[in-house]
Amino acid sequence: MKDQKCYCCSDLEFSKCCQPVLNDHGKATSPEMLMRSRYTAYVVKDERHLLATWAPSTRPQSVALDKDQTKWLQLRIHDHTVDIGSGDTGEVDFQATFIAGDELCHMKERSRFICKKGFWYYLDGENSIEKKPINRKAVCPCGSGKKFKRCCLTG
Repeated sequence: MKDQKCYCCSDLEFSKCCQPVLNDHGKATSPEMLMRSRYTAYVVKDERHLLATWAPSTRPQSVALDKDQTKWLQLRIHDHTVDIGSGDTGEVDFQATFIAGDELCHMKERSRFICKKGFWYYLDGENSIEKKPINRKAVCPCGSGKKFKRCCLTG
């Protein structure tokens, strides 16, 4: 049986993309790999991975994923860099598309990462979110073909 495509939209199979990084943080060999695994962690609600890959200096106490009704739709990486000089900092410029309540949201972020003792960590990011209401009778943006009110509309 063929494995499912990865949630991070890489076109790779989940078992060969983010799953190994979710299981072992050390398998993220670049800021982009860590960003993809963190997006996937939001999709599958893996708080343990999110907190473990967050730099201690900026890490929150918890991430309330159990109450989160966000429906993640797509990750698009626009650019990623690693500081050639030191090799211990990097950035990832991305857009994540998701449904929150009755709105289609596009979050653009430039995330900063640091590498400590061979492990990459998310430090922080500058982001903006564009929100547009979704008509209840419109086709759901998730791609199911169903009307939004019968698919991803929550609440």
